[in-house]
Amino acid sequence: MSHRSILVLDVVTPPCKTSAKLSESLQKLPYLKTLSLFNCFTSSPFSLSPTLFGTFSTLERLALESNPTLTGNIPQSLAKVSSLRVLSLSQNNLQGEIPKEISGLVNLEQLDLSYNHLSGSIPEEIGGLTSLAILDLSWNGLEGQVPSSLGQLRLLQKIDFGSNKLQGRLTPNLGQLKRLVLLDLSQNLISGPIPETLSGLQQLEYFLIDDNPINTGIPLFLGALRKLTVLSLSGCGLTGPIPTSFSNLKNLTALSLDNNSINGTVPPNLGTLPNLDLLNLSQNQLSGELLLPEEFITKLGKRFDARGNNGLCTRQQLYKNKNISTNLKAPSCLDTSTTVGSGNKTWAEEHHPEVCKKLKPSWRSRTFWV
Repeated sequence: MSHRSILVLDVVTPPCKTSAKLSESLQKLPYLKTLSLFNCFTSSPFSLSPTLFGTFSTLERLALESNPTLTGNIPQSLAKVSSLRVLSLSQNNLQGEIPKEISGLVNLEQLDLSYNHLSGSIPEEIGGLTSLAILDLSWNGLEGQVPSSLGQLRLLQKIDFGSNKLQGRLTPNLGQLKRLVLLDLSQNLISGPIPETLSGLQQLEYFLIDDNPINTGIPLFLGALRKLTVLSLSGCGLTGPIPTSFSNLKNLTALSLDNNSINGTVPPNLGTLPNLDLLNLSQNQLSGELLLPEEFITKLGKRFDARGNNGLCTRQQLYKNKNISTNLKAPSCLDTSTTVGSGNKTWAEEHHPEVCKKLKPSWRSRTFWV
């Protein structure tokens, strides 16, 4: 087999020599379809030549990953490799902006530029990648707003923009991505409200937007996204109550609402979600009696956290000799053996007298747990 007929060049282990570079002689492999270099450039700084990729006409997969000394900019010449279907440059030390010319990769299905030091904004031209199914730009220093042109990428199944510096409101056009399964916008500077158009994401299974200054109530439409399995809204400055419609999310396995200013009571129906295995409600302003089923709290154990809600109380006698989470730290409701302050009132009587007045008449005869 002549070198001209090589279709795949894959270097994973052992790593390349310390002096390794990508030679211009690669251009002598006109039929090359796959070029993969993992953990290759680890000691000497190396950057991609601006002219290296201009002549490839058959290359479909380019994966240069986990190369800590691969630095410099993403060459604009990559946009000329219109045959590319997969472009993965993750876990390198690439810098600069994402080239606008990238829109020329009309056959691209996967774009992964995560874990680099890219800066600037996400170019609007990215909306020209109409074959794209996976878009991962996480763990960079990208700024500006999420481009409205993303709404043109109707085949997208995964968007991961987590851990950047994106800001402003989300474009309503995201609601046009009917095939989207994962949307990760966590750890940015995105402000609310979250657009109602996202109610159209009926295939969405993972929605993570934690650690953004959303500063609104919890969007009610989230309760209508029936395929959600993971919903993370931690540290978003959220206010108001937990929507009772969350009880419709039968596929939910993890719900994180911690470190917000959510108030009101905990909807008891959350305890009926059959697949829920993690529930974090800590550090909010929730109040009233916690009426989640005992078997639900026991099942979750330490994966249930309600600490830091000063108005929340429980019927501790119902948890006696049970393996209840140590993260459930709340005073006992209507515990007449506990005195508060200088009088003989319970914690609940001092803080929520109106609730106690309603509960006391039926307290002895009422069955609270099934």
